[in-house]
Amino acid sequence: MPDQPDTPTVYQVHVTTDAEGHTVTHRCQIPGFSIQRTIGDSPPMWATQPTTDPVSRSIWVMPPGWRGGWHTNPQRQLVVPLSGAWWVRTQDGVRTVMGPGDLHLGDDLDAVADADGRIGHDSGTEGDQPVVLLMIPVSGEKQPCVDVCDT
Repeated sequence: MPDQPDTPTVYQVHVTTDAEGHTVTHRCQIPGFSIQRTIGDSPPMWATQPTTDPVSRSIWVMPPGWRGGWHTNPQRQLVVPLSGAWWVRTQDGVRTVMGPGDLHLGDDLDAVADADGRIGHDSGTEGDQPVVLLMIPVSGEKQPCVDVCDT
């Protein structure tokens, strides 16, 4: 590929747990991009290697004002906002708003209660529009963040 651009930097919000089992939020770089032909004879593009961990998928639509309360993810899952905006707050106090173009990995299954009795994370819709989320449960074990960018 002539004039190859630099390897792209793509981040996902990662809700996970620390050594004490309390939830934390990181923005982590997705590793493993390489130039590949992925679709027949089409020109090469940047891509990661396919993974075999998706289990299923569903679409969730949360109305304006929806709030989930403190809970853990039902399973490890990728959450991809398609429209609208939503937020996640973890036990470390970080509140992250996400919308189209953001990725979120819910990975807090082993969360424990903090001093206030909160377990996992709280989440809800942001603004006066519903949020549409693509939910993709994934298998496998919790992975540490790579190239954390918590800005």
